[in-house]
Amino acid sequence: MKKLVLICSVLFLGVSVQAQLRFGFSNPLSIDNWNVNDPDAGVELVVWTPNNDTLRFQVGADISATDGNARNGIEYNFQPRKWLFQPGTNIYDTSNKELLSYNFTPNTTFFGEKDFYIILSNYVGIVESQLMYQRNMMRVIIDYDGTNVGIKRLEMNTYRLFPLPASNVLNIEGANPSSFKIVDLSGREALNGLVYNNSIEISSLQNGLYVLYAETDNGLIVQKFSKH
Repeated sequence: MKKLVLICSVLFLGVSVQAQLRFGFSNPLSIDNWNVNDPDAGVELVVWTPNNDTLRFQVGADISATDGNARNGIEYNFQPRKWLFQPGTNIYDTSNKELLSYNFTPNTTFFGEKDFYIILSNYVGIVESQLMYQRNMMRVIIDYDGTNVGIKRLEMNTYRLFPLPASNVLNIEGANPSSFKIVDLSGREALNGLVYNNSIEISSLQNGLYVLYAETDNGLIVQKFSKH
């Protein structure tokens, strides 16, 4: 009887320890957002072992992509694959993390967002209840800014565009753009020219929403603004 109780206790302990293992997307959100020009865009898979111990068996899944309004092989490239974390994986050498690239395709005519989905299936070494955040799918949003992939996009915290909304003039502070173009949200060019004294005359634009593209020595300014 004692032997039976001991065996049951060991089995229960094994199940309890196993239940602590987690595998899946490192992002706690169900949405991942990337700019098309980001070379580091990808889904990060992670595995967390009980008590941060070393992984003792294979853990992984099939990773595939499902199109939304972004199409595989056109707006992005993601090949189905199986990813397995091998025995010996641990958090201390960060071998418990793997970034699988999205490989976006630049789009010089479309401005806005497109999306697709990354899906985990056919699990190895785990069951669905052990997925991180109880999620087997992630929606990936691609932010297309309509620029060429070779031009760096300036971070918005490095310059200031004002006033917003604008009426007659757009002023740029913190950067020295040389030329610009303004497009509406359908991608149609509404205005272009040179920038003088860090100001752009926009009185000829009709009221509405636009996107400014302005070239500087440090990169490209891309920002939405409204004309009132």
